[in-house]
Amino acid sequence: MGVPESRLSAVRSLRARAAPMLSPRRLTGPSATLIGTTVLMNVLRIANTVVLTRLLAPSDYGLIGIVMAIFFVITMITDTGCQAFIVRHERGLEREFLDAVWTIHVLRGAANALVAVALAVPLALLLDKHGLAPLMAVAAISLAIDGASSLSLLTALRRKMVRKLSIVDFVAFLVQLAVGLVAAWFLRSAWAIVIAIIAQSATRAIASYIVFPEAAHRLRLHRPIASELWRFSRLIAASSTLTLLISQVDRLVLARLFSLQQFGVYSIAGSLATAPIAVVHLYSSRIIYPALAEAWRTTPDRMRETFYGMRGAVFFGYLFAAGGLLGSASLLVRLLYDPRYAEASRYLHLLAITTAMIMLTKPMNEFMVSIGRVRMTLEMNITRVCWLLIAAALGYVWIGPIGIVAALALIELPAYCYGAFRLNRLGLYSLRHDLLAFAVIAAGGAVGGGAASFGLMMLGSR
Repeated sequence: MGVPESRLSAVRSLRARAAPMLSPRRLTGPSATLIGTTVLMNVLRIANTVVLTRLLAPSDYGLIGIVMAIFFVITMITDTGCQAFIVRHERGLEREFLDAVWTIHVLRGAANALVAVALAVPLALLLDKHGLAPLMAVAAISLAIDGASSLSLLTALRRKMVRKLSIVDFVAFLVQLAVGLVAAWFLRSAWAIVIAIIAQSATRAIASYIVFPEAAHRLRLHRPIASELWRFSRLIAASSTLTLLISQVDRLVLARLFSLQQFGVYSIAGSLATAPIAVVHLYSSRIIYPALAEAWRTTPDRMRETFYGMRGAVFFGYLFAAGGLLGSASLLVRLLYDPRYAEASRYLHLLAITTAMIMLTKPMNEFMVSIGRVRMTLEMNITRVCWLLIAAALGYVWIGPIGIVAALALIELPAYCYGAFRLNRLGLYSLRHDLLAFAVIAAGGAVGGGAASFGLMMLGSR
């Protein structure tokens, strides 16, 4: 039997809504705003880093890197998966439902802040990093502010208000940038970045209440909704715990093995490598996941075609650029930073591998969650942890701390292989599409490597 015309119409409608994200001819509207603001934020972030590295010492970046790693650990351990829960839930726009979830969100933010304050002194002593405790205790204010933000930042995805949400993020980022630069000029210490982080959280929280409709909430304890959220999020919470282990183990371990100056240089490389990943997370959570969740509700028998049909100019453009970053790391660091940060290129060459691969694994994860296979998120992270435990230990024994970095750089490869295996068993995998993706990464790497060789040769001849 053929596919009913109603379902074909739904697929065409879905693809038409996704087309602005995927085609150069139709790169307009909300998707264009999302990509444009994200790319501009990354460019400004790098420019901001170039200026701040002239005002702040590598040790300042080392301290902030540790603070942010610890905050990431705390927030991931307590992750409830609110965004996926609200976007997918049939009651995702009901007032009673949102008030109950928001209450949990506020309590979680306050608890995270208190935990951060309580851990400040013990962790400073454990890591033997003087000056960490007061920075961490004050920066914890941002965790409480984030928790008090309106859920309108999440329901905006259901209301198809991606453009407005992107603009709010961009404005909050500009506030962080401006405050950070002014504070760094006067303070010349890590406190400047702490003040900027708090300013960004406050701006975003305020905007969440004044920019979006029906943004106000009131405290509401609702046991059935809390129980439902827990049942949905327990696998996500377990997976998030593994995610923090995977993504922050290098910072927590290397913070102990490296001096503050060495760790500050590593943090610069990490910042450059992870900046493009913001595009992947926003692309996946704000474009791919809502579209796939809607497709699952309307045309579940066409999920494979919908998933691979969403690949287009943005997807392949990112892969090519990520490959270019992999090949041109030495030239990029040489152009952007003074000689104190030259060693960052060594780390960036490795970390850029993850930057490229995550464009394949992150949408794959969103795909499985959208069809109700939440457990795969946990299973992919277990695969990553097993790889990390073995490869990092062997790498450290063989070549020292850089071996830990190399193990982390390759961590998305086993995750991709496992995800491809699971998708293939469900009849949802296409090797042809992914071979093309790897070819684009390789082409970007070749172009980037050639440009770096020529650029370094020209700089060396001066």
